[in-house]
Amino acid sequence: MKESSRFYSSLGLLILLNVIIKPVWIFGIDRKVQNIVGTETYGTYFSLYGFSIVFSFLLDWGFTSFFNRELAANKATYINKAGSFFLMKLIFSVFYALVVFVAAWFAGVGHWDIVGYVVMIQVLTSLFLFARSIITAEQWFFADAWLSVTDKLLMILVCGSFLVFPSVVGNISIQVFLITQAVCSTMALIISSLILYKNGFSFSFHKFSLPDAGVIKSVLPFGMIVLLMSAHYRLDGFLLERLHDNGAYEAGIYAGAYRLLDAANMIGFLLASFLLPFIARLYSQGKSITAVVINCRHLLLLFSMGISIAVFMLAPWVQGKLYHNQNETAIAVLRYCLPALVGYSLVQVYGTVLTATGHIMPFCFIVFVSVLINVLLNLFLVPSFGALGSCYAALISHSFCGIATLIYASIKGKIRIDSFSFFLYVAIAGIMAGFLYFGQRYISNNWLLLAGFILITFIASVASKLIVVNNWKIIFKQTDQS
Repeated sequence: MKESSRFYSSLGLLILLNVIIKPVWIFGIDRKVQNIVGTETYGTYFSLYGFSIVFSFLLDWGFTSFFNRELAANKATYINKAGSFFLMKLIFSVFYALVVFVAAWFAGVGHWDIVGYVVMIQVLTSLFLFARSIITAEQWFFADAWLSVTDKLLMILVCGSFLVFPSVVGNISIQVFLITQAVCSTMALIISSLILYKNGFSFSFHKFSLPDAGVIKSVLPFGMIVLLMSAHYRLDGFLLERLHDNGAYEAGIYAGAYRLLDAANMIGFLLASFLLPFIARLYSQGKSITAVVINCRHLLLLFSMGISIAVFMLAPWVQGKLYHNQNETAIAVLRYCLPALVGYSLVQVYGTVLTATGHIMPFCFIVFVSVLINVLLNLFLVPSFGALGSCYAALISHSFCGIATLIYASIKGKIRIDSFSFFLYVAIAGIMAGFLYFGQRYISNNWLLLAGFILITFIASVASKLIVVNNWKIIFKQTDQS
């Protein structure tokens, strides 16, 4: 009981910390930076940041996910190989920087200062995530929960001073914003390294050796999935900036809506980062993973449906609160950007299952088809519809990816799909939409309306037995058997 209790209590802490810190960063800092520097300038940064993420697989090639899974399942074999993996990541970082600069030159990118900063940030973030992967594999979930918000907490403190006291520390700009991100990422990396050192984990650099052919063969699928997932999530912003006549502005509009999508996806991303080593260990021990997968799916789908419906119904009000304007195009983009979160959530759960259980290549194929759909739709829709075209492309491709991943993972992992729950999802979605539709007629205060919406959603989730506390107790017992 101790192992699973520690997992779920740490998961609760991780979600709590991120629910508190990440929204402050996204809406209190990042959003205000966009409002200050302007939609077009921020759009340029957004597109190049996404461009750098697409190539981020070169920083890792899947070694972090592979090492995380193997260290969690086979600690005795991989604990002495951390130094070799770390040195390889440093070599990859140099190669990554060269490739990004060359690709940017061929693409005709002129903002080299921004390219340089985003490359530096990606390198530091990659090293930080590698350190965190060791911490999660060692099951130090409490420490990882705090590390998950360390960089953003530092950004809030530093960038917040520029926003609150501009006359004292100076005005914010894209360059200052990027330098601050690099500094805070460096500090987060140092803190994670100190935690490893304090807990007795050391890197044996003198035993450096290149991985054998078997390890490379095992790792490459992880690198492929990183590449494909990065392209699926981030390539549309760069394509939008390149394909549309007013690309930088359209990318800025899209960035405003994507900010909410990215924030909402935070819960699923954090859950997946915990699920990967946890499911890998359960699977290697021959224990059932069905209960935890089904309950995590219920949680994420109810959350994603609630966010999508609320933003769709209240888009003009949300747009006005965040960006202080009632631009009709921005409102439409906001409405059709968020529903992609449903597909995101399915992939977070079932993609993690496929990764943790070793079914990487089929997962790669599903995501590859999804990326192909996304790129083709962007090429066709963006020139005419701009940011709205990217929203349509994302909604279609992510929905396909989520459904395909669910079906394949359920078959291969022998996980019960629980078909009746999908009827309950639709019914609860109808209740959510109906409450907001009729509630707007009688409740003028949208904050009060949202409070009622959350209450109704919670009651419907509990009444339908999609959210049941006892289910988690069953998981605890199943986890601790044998």
